[in-house]
Amino acid sequence: MSEAAPPRPGTTARDPIHEIALLIYVRLCGNIYAASGEKPQPKAVAQLSIKLAEAFEAANLEFNPIARAAREAKDKAGVDIGAVEIDFASLTKPK
Repeated sequence: MSEAAPPRPGTTARDPIHEIALLIYVRLCGNIYAASGEKPQPKAVAQLSIKLAEAFEAANLEFNPIARAAREAKDKAGVDIGAVEIDFASLTKPK
């Protein structure tokens, strides 16, 4: 799965697990409630959707080489703020 596009100005960033879980939930509800028979509570379907989305993301990073490479590239591109050292004393010394 590719990285999500950055959020547009004025919108909030969405969790990829949330996005996948929402798709799963909508599809499951469509299938479950369209069929005859006993129907589970919507909250139970939502819980199942979230668990399935989490399992998908974990498996995607484990088995998908493209997703794994994208995650590694993102991790390498990140900056560890704790490792950054700024010498403020050198900024105040007269030249």
